[in-house]
Amino acid sequence: MTVCEMNKPFTPRDIKSLSSTKELVYTNAERFGDKPLYIYVENKEKKTYTYNDNKETFDAFGTALFRLGLNGKTVSLCSDQHPHWIASFLSVIAAGGVIVPLDRELLPEQLAGFIKLTESEAVILSARELKMLSAELSDMTSLKHIIIIGQDTIPEGFDDERIKTFTSLVEKGKELLASGDTGFLDYERDNRSTACILFTSGTTGTSKGVMLSEYNILFSTVQCCRMVANDDKDVFVSVLPIHHTFALTTNHLSMSYLGGTTFMNDSLKHTFKNITEVKPTCLILVPLFLETMDKKIWDNIKKQGKEKQVKALMKMSNAMRKTGIDMRKTLFEKILNSFGGNLHHIIVGGAPLDPEIIRDFDAFGITVVEGYGITECCPLISVNPFSKRKIGSAGLVADGLEARIGDPNELGEGEIQVRGGNVFTGYYKNEEATKEAFTDDGWFCTGDIGRIDKDNYIYITGRKKNVIIASNGKNVYPEELEEYLNKSDIIKEAAVIGRNTADGIVITALIYPDKDVCGDMDDKELYEKIFSEINLINKGLPTFKHITALEIRDREFEKTTTRKIKRFLLK
Repeated sequence: MTVCEMNKPFTPRDIKSLSSTKELVYTNAERFGDKPLYIYVENKEKKTYTYNDNKETFDAFGTALFRLGLNGKTVSLCSDQHPHWIASFLSVIAAGGVIVPLDRELLPEQLAGFIKLTESEAVILSARELKMLSAELSDMTSLKHIIIIGQDTIPEGFDDERIKTFTSLVEKGKELLASGDTGFLDYERDNRSTACILFTSGTTGTSKGVMLSEYNILFSTVQCCRMVANDDKDVFVSVLPIHHTFALTTNHLSMSYLGGTTFMNDSLKHTFKNITEVKPTCLILVPLFLETMDKKIWDNIKKQGKEKQVKALMKMSNAMRKTGIDMRKTLFEKILNSFGGNLHHIIVGGAPLDPEIIRDFDAFGITVVEGYGITECCPLISVNPFSKRKIGSAGLVADGLEARIGDPNELGEGEIQVRGGNVFTGYYKNEEATKEAFTDDGWFCTGDIGRIDKDNYIYITGRKKNVIIASNGKNVYPEELEEYLNKSDIIKEAAVIGRNTADGIVITALIYPDKDVCGDMDDKELYEKIFSEINLINKGLPTFKHITALEIRDREFEKTTTRKIKRFLLK
């Protein structure tokens, strides 16, 4: 890419807007037909699900839902990754209903609680979740239909007449369509009405139900397509939880609209093996996955005693690229082959990423771009376009969205506020929280602190709710300090909080050490070693940001399914 090209302003791609999930499904089938939409594992067998399969399933299942009286009703959805999860999500919305995707890591009583809270008349789940709910089913009298994904028979031991299989309903829907039933096909919903309730991850201790319209979902889907240069040649491995809006919109909905093929990862423990075998061209990840990948690469290099050699090659390669010579595929072939050999882009969101990791992957031949989103925005707020990255930023404000900084300080930092077609309609049964989420002039308050540069790129400093007020009244954002701490080899996980003491607020580092690195150190040696690392960090920071206390943990932090530390448990 020439300097002139880099200096050109970014122009979003011309991608046609969508008005309904039917339009998304039908357009995809018309354009991509028998091309694989998904490759997945079921009963230890690898299967293919095409764009035409998706349309056929969508029409049949939607028709069956209509005849069960579920048009316009609320339906909960909780299962592992499966093509029928996506077909269910799209069909319920197209039938005028409200779909409630739920985290399959919930406890049985929590899962039942969300189903009851949303007054769901049906639940779509896999056999695992059905067994989890078995003790709760008798009390769930408002639940009229229980639909099983992923197997053709009802699990043994269940004689509840409400239980049906997804495949049996699809067959019923096909029969109805063959007989001339067009109720679902002819139905048109108000695309501005609530179509989906997504519960926030609960890192603050209280999950809120984010109400999204069909319009919100499709607006964000098209936004993603306009901002990144993926196309129908791309292959993905879907790693993140499917119920989470980041994976759902940016991978499953957007990349289907572009004609990509996605392998549904069957298990976290198989992730790296699947990536090597599937040979993806692009991955969509949260930072923890990339940090783990980077660590594995360097651990292997160090074991071979080639750290100096590889760093010298990286330096030489980077210099050659400035003259237009790119030798990365040859110089770092082994590293690239560990990702299948075809990986050229990784899109990262969900938390800040160490810029050094971005530079490492860039040197090896894989472009990493950061994005920023929030459930309430379905989720996209900003992303670094492949051709116009600013390392360290959360990206360019997405096409069709406006962003501003509320009450900026002298550094231009303040709360990030946005408005646009992807911003949610409100919190479920929580008018007070909805009112608090918006300014008087209609901008959504994200709760994130940052700044916006002259080119409309967002830089995030921290979460408003996590801020520590130092003794001098200045704000300290834990995320900044955690970024420094996580660079240490001896620290596996870190969180920074403000401890209330008799002497005031004490900035405290909570550390889970890397046991492979600390080896046989005793408690005193370990404490002194970590505190020496903290002192080095403190030397580069203003005094009010200094970490002055250390607490060492003997186990990992409890996390959400998107691998964020549950901060509300720390204090």
